[in-house]
Amino acid sequence: PSSAAELISNAEETLNILLVGQDKRGGDEPKRTDAMIFCTINKSTKTLTMTSFMRDLWVYIPGKYNQRMNLPYQLGGFPMLNDTLEYNFGVRANYNIEIDFAGFMKAIDVIGGIELELTDAEAKYLNERGNWGVEDNRDWELKEGVNLMNGSQALAYSRIRQIGTDFGRTNRQRTVLTVLINKAKTLSLKEMYDFANELMPLIRTDMTKAQMIGLLVDMVPMLPDLQIVSQRIPADKQYSFANKNGASVIAMSKKQLQVNKKLLAAAMEE
Repeated sequence: PSSAAELISNAEETLNILLVGQDKRGGDEPKRTDAMIFCTINKSTKTLTMTSFMRDLWVYIPGKYNQRMNLPYQLGGFPMLNDTLEYNFGVRANYNIEIDFAGFMKAIDVIGGIELELTDAEAKYLNERGNWGVEDNRDWELKEGVNLMNGSQALAYSRIRQIGTDFGRTNRQRTVLTVLINKAKTLSLKEMYDFANELMPLIRTDMTKAQMIGLLVDMVPMLPDLQIVSQRIPADKQYSFANKNGASVIAMSKKQLQVNKKLLAAAMEE
């Protein structure tokens, strides 16, 4: 957009949390974001809306230049990523959470793994590649159908791009979160509290421990009736591919941008 988007007003009972997955495998330097999921918790409608932002989206980074959506975090952390989301889409997170590969794997292992349903192609791909570039494991015997997957396997599943391109990968990332939330529905408040204590050292966030525990306490009464909405920006047919500086990126017309912004606005309505 040629000017900043109007900020979408939140319903009073709405909370936005930005989840960032980072391809960091050593050292403290920030890297480009592997996953960006904007989570809207709407207490009025008892809905959790998970919106993935595609990393190849061509956006304006305020005060800098046009570039892919996965670059702002590397340039300026949460502040610049939130400024970019606000300028282009009119949304801003109340809180931010970042987790890297090691933290993701340990978090899954802490809760005893998760059950994920694989296609035959996904199972064969994971068995052949393992958790490539992270761990040298080629001894998996995953199969088509439901598998109990440990942290390493769940991470490898979340990173698959060769099946369904990056669009398929963002869907897998939201699938993992959905399974985690459904598993949380079976936990007692004490078990959730214990998990929060285990999780805190594995993430980087601007939430205090008290705020995180408070969020869990608020969520517990909602969990039995919680509806989960999974979507992405851009939505189907609301984008085109373009060539920028010799690379393929995802672009949106002004009309397509407005359609995509409506998805974000709908999640925040009472």
